[in-house]
Amino acid sequence: MLSLAFDTSTKWGRFALVEEDRVLEYRPLNVSGSYADALLPVIEDMLEKAGRRKQELTGVGVTIGPGSFTGIRIGVATAKGLAWGLGCDLVGVTSLAAMAAALLDEHPGAEWAVPTLDARRGEIFAGVFRREGSWVRPVAEPDAHKPDRWWARILEAVGDPEQPVYGGDGAELLLGQGAGLRPELASRGEPSLRHWSSAHPATARALALAMNTGCLPTVHPFTLVPRYMRVSDAEVKRKLDLTPNTPSGDISSHRTERPS
Repeated sequence: MLSLAFDTSTKWGRFALVEEDRVLEYRPLNVSGSYADALLPVIEDMLEKAGRRKQELTGVGVTIGPGSFTGIRIGVATAKGLAWGLGCDLVGVTSLAAMAAALLDEHPGAEWAVPTLDARRGEIFAGVFRREGSWVRPVAEPDAHKPDRWWARILEAVGDPEQPVYGGDGAELLLGQGAGLRPELASRGEPSLRHWSSAHPATARALALAMNTGCLPTVHPFTLVPRYMRVSDAEVKRKLDLTPNTPSGDISSHRTERPS
């Protein structure tokens, strides 16, 4: 099995090419603009460096949000086009699930992960996940809320807030720091090494590795849509609803055929 996975939901792009359980190529790619010009060249370069062709891919995986609206759209559209054109499997997971899986890969002794992203407007995207086989299971479903509300949900789901691995650029907003550290964490006595990081984890690598275990469901390219979890600022300002509805599972009306 040869799987390609990428995460363009934030400016910290992550790309991975995995054959069976071996990582052939892994690329972090920070972008200051759009992925429109950068995404396909990175994929082509990875395949070339690994000595593989697109036609050899058995699966394409992508993060479907939350995160940057533009980044998510470009990533999802590219993944759907590749999977449909190549006739290979397509897997879509939330950005937070991929973050949780990557955080737990980095900390094999941990069972819980709380990935976080700064959602602006004083909110964070977050979720509480638990290790399950080669992937993760949501215990508190991903959503956008104020940090205080998410902290209450974490305490309810996990009990001991020291148990999870925390990661992502929303970690400081959730946990606080210095004099503003959460009381449940500040009252623990002597300082200790904690598994917290604001860095974006290796999401694409975790996703590609999990795809090759067969633990993630595949989806038809026609039915995969982004999962923004919140409307965009433009929609709020203009009082519009442009977020796509969940498509019908019935794809029989589609007449598109691959060229023979």
